[in-house]
Amino acid sequence: MAGAGRSSGRGFDRAHGVTTQALLTLGQLEPASGDAYVHATHYEPVPVEAFGELLAFVPEDLVRAAAFVDVGCGMGRALLLAAEHPFKQVVGIELSPALHAIARENFATARGLALHCRDVRIRRGDARRFAFPKGDLVVFLFNPFDHEVLRVVLDRIVVSRHAGDRVTLLYHVPIHRDVVAKYVAQTLYDDRAGIVATLRVP
Repeated sequence: MAGAGRSSGRGFDRAHGVTTQALLTLGQLEPASGDAYVHATHYEPVPVEAFGELLAFVPEDLVRAAAFVDVGCGMGRALLLAAEHPFKQVVGIELSPALHAIARENFATARGLALHCRDVRIRRGDARRFAFPKGDLVVFLFNPFDHEVLRVVLDRIVVSRHAGDRVTLLYHVPIHRDVVAKYVAQTLYDDRAGIVATLRVP
């Protein structure tokens, strides 16, 4: 299955004139700089089909009302895929300057995508200090950091919401499902390959 994912990823890149298929540690891209790098894992893009399967569990009315945020967006594959849906906004946050630059270049040069969200923003920085968009959120994760930072980021998301705001988490290959479980209000999908869940908002 992993080989099939890489093959479809290379096909995605060829079809759209982008570079998203790679498996890299941040140390291969630039020298570690700051505490955030201690907690960072690696870059690996979500398989195209797997992303679609997770997103299919998000109600259409939430897609139209929510900002999509990819935490640890890497080279931007999930952002490109999300922008084909009518999200109010699509946002990526990435620690690595090199990956951030590639993601921006990919959006500038991508072809053949049916974009339905024109408000796409790619930010560089530490997710622990990121100001998440207000209102409804759909948050995507593919293990960009360890359990300690995951807990901090999830805390930051839920405490910044207001009553009535909806937060849905799409978590591909959920190796820290025990951390996520403490924030879940309702599970929409739970499998070894991914979790889709609504989070409790204070």
